[in-house]
Amino acid sequence: MAESKLSRAINMMIKTDHMHRSLIDSQVGTLGIHRTQHRILMHLACHASLPSQKELAEHLNVTPAAVTGALKKMEQDGYVERTLGQDNRYNELKITEKGRALVTESCKIFGEVDSSMFEGFTDKELDIYISCLERLQANMKKHCERKNNQ
Repeated sequence: MAESKLSRAINMMIKTDHMHRSLIDSQVGTLGIHRTQHRILMHLACHASLPSQKELAEHLNVTPAAVTGALKKMEQDGYVERTLGQDNRYNELKITEKGRALVTESCKIFGEVDSSMFEGFTDKELDIYISCLERLQANMKKHCERKNNQ
């Protein structure tokens, strides 16, 4: 594969990601939250228990400091409640009704943006796209593993 095609593919992937993030940020921003806060709320809404803040940061691919800051702001805004855990070392987080209402609204926004992004794609094209992304991720994982084993 020619280097220029690889560069074009990588640049298009990066630009598409940036465009999606910008559009989501501008739309979700109208609700008064940013993307990381939304992702944390989504995780809380879908899971009965919360992993450690470090594990949550790894899951969301953000820094632990970003999670800490987002949680502090969300608690101040009434989207989550933080209580001292049973062993007094960990805080337990719980999404509030206000937080659940925000998740409902932000999910509508994500759905609209994502649907418009893939407008005109057939199911077969989406399957091919997903397959290509899975292969890219597998290739990147193998590359990282090889580098870690050197």
